[in-house]
Amino acid sequence: MRLVYLWIRAALLHPLRSLTAFFWLLCGKRLRARNRFSVLIEDERYRYEKWLQKNARLSEDDRARIRAEIEAEGDKGPRFLLLCAVGVEPDQQLILRTVRSLRGQFHENWQLAIVCDDKSLLEEVKDRRVKVIVPSDVAAAVSKAAYVGWLKQGDELAEQALYRFARAAKASPALMYCDEDQINRKSVRRHSHFKPGWNPELLVSCDYVGGLSLVRSDMVTPGTGELAQWKTRYGLLLRLGASLQRGEVAHVPEVLYHRYVKRFIGPNSVRPSTHGVNHEEVLRSFAGLGDNVDFEVAEFGHIRPRRRLMDGSGSPLVSLIIPTRDMQRLTKNCVSSILHKSEYRNFEILIVNNDSSKPAALKFLKNISKHPKVRVIDYPGPFNYSAINNFAVTQAAGEYIGLINNDTEVITPTWLDEMLAQAMRDNVGAVGAKLLYGDRRIQHAGVYTGMGGLAGHGHRMLKAKKPGYFFRAHLCQYVSAVTAACLIVKKSKFEEVGGLDEEAFKVAFNDVDLCLKLQAAGYDNLYHPHAVLFHYESKSRGKDLKGAKRERYLSEAAALKAKWGTDVEVDRYFNRNLSLAREDFVL
Repeated sequence: MRLVYLWIRAALLHPLRSLTAFFWLLCGKRLRARNRFSVLIEDERYRYEKWLQKNARLSEDDRARIRAEIEAEGDKGPRFLLLCAVGVEPDQQLILRTVRSLRGQFHENWQLAIVCDDKSLLEEVKDRRVKVIVPSDVAAAVSKAAYVGWLKQGDELAEQALYRFARAAKASPALMYCDEDQINRKSVRRHSHFKPGWNPELLVSCDYVGGLSLVRSDMVTPGTGELAQWKTRYGLLLRLGASLQRGEVAHVPEVLYHRYVKRFIGPNSVRPSTHGVNHEEVLRSFAGLGDNVDFEVAEFGHIRPRRRLMDGSGSPLVSLIIPTRDMQRLTKNCVSSILHKSEYRNFEILIVNNDSSKPAALKFLKNISKHPKVRVIDYPGPFNYSAINNFAVTQAAGEYIGLINNDTEVITPTWLDEMLAQAMRDNVGAVGAKLLYGDRRIQHAGVYTGMGGLAGHGHRMLKAKKPGYFFRAHLCQYVSAVTAACLIVKKSKFEEVGGLDEEAFKVAFNDVDLCLKLQAAGYDNLYHPHAVLFHYESKSRGKDLKGAKRERYLSEAAALKAKWGTDVEVDRYFNRNLSLAREDFVL
């Protein structure tokens, strides 16, 4: 009944947009229809309350199974040291809440070190695992533990938290972290943060790892009393981030950590990046950043490193490939925006003419081919996006190539500088831009596999000035795929993985397949939110709704599932707790 009420409310408040959603539902585009409705219905608090009713507590059978498993193993497991610096104003009641949650853990091999100069703080706590230590004793405590974590007074852990981490620790990861939510003095829980897998690029701009994070003790460099501070934890993660490989980090996708807050902080108020860390100093120690990086405060207060390119002849040539068939107005607008708005100038534009026949289009192609930065090449025959672009790559003179739709338009003049600087990194595969619809809602902010059983655009329909889910639409980060509507990749890497698949993915999902091949080859695909373009989606080739187009689309969708298991695998940069039926990161 509540869902019916929400749909009726949306229809009354937003009739035209509701009709658009209903249209997509009738066309069989259920994911797109749900996503359209999602921007009309804000009900995440209710969803999390319902989720907690199902998932907040273990059943007695679960408890019995965990105890039996621990008893059967017959060892204490790894020792976890949890540091809690309380400062000059410790709150006795909050500390006791934290202690109670630890004493209820299934995994019992832990120590809570409350870092404070007042050793009489917890005289009434009769548990040898809880100690008050002075800052100078922290290093000695770290040396006796397998893993070190950080808590604040009032924070609580789910009863199975350390048990889950102990299981993850069997592979000896350098870092472990879990999902989290917030809890207040009345023990009300809200605002879950379901985190992605290891994403050091996202960590640079945002402390997305948060708590509870446990670092293997040999990775911790003791020596100062600051080690117990919360800001030290984030500084350590930043320093580790450049060197840790995905296999060295374990993300436990369960809400095991409850962050104490006096007042609830919505997911659009994620922790700003610094926490007292000298962010620029820490980031400059990252391998590959060095001095060729500027640091800026981004729109929502996060710090971002902006990579710079060399000026003049030292900058690599980029070949921007734009397929077209007629559609003179769209193509002219796209090419003109690139030529007149782009600050980076060492590029060529390859317009691939796929059987244009309209006089206006032919006249435009003839005239624009006279521009020194533009070449027009012909590719006759049926429209095959993959084959067209693969052919154009063989004709490209650039060291880097850009796949550009003719229905895009440049917004930010530095778009090519920003994307190329990222694509030049050895570990980076494809780099994708932030794309906006004409009404400035987000069309593309990274592609996540599994959505709708295939792949979806995260944050689609989010207003460009809205923060969205933990600001992820606006932060540079690794993603599994990006759209070929605007994609930059090194030509040699494109050729290394065989380019676009001309047989299985003639029109749809060829960009997803390309990015997943790059990812399988060991490269990280990257979404860059500070390179922004308009994308008047599918205006040039139409929709895949009926007839032969629909048959072709269904065939390509089946091929994607068969090759990459998008209907069964969870994207490493998504989270299994979030809905795959929508694109706005909700339960």
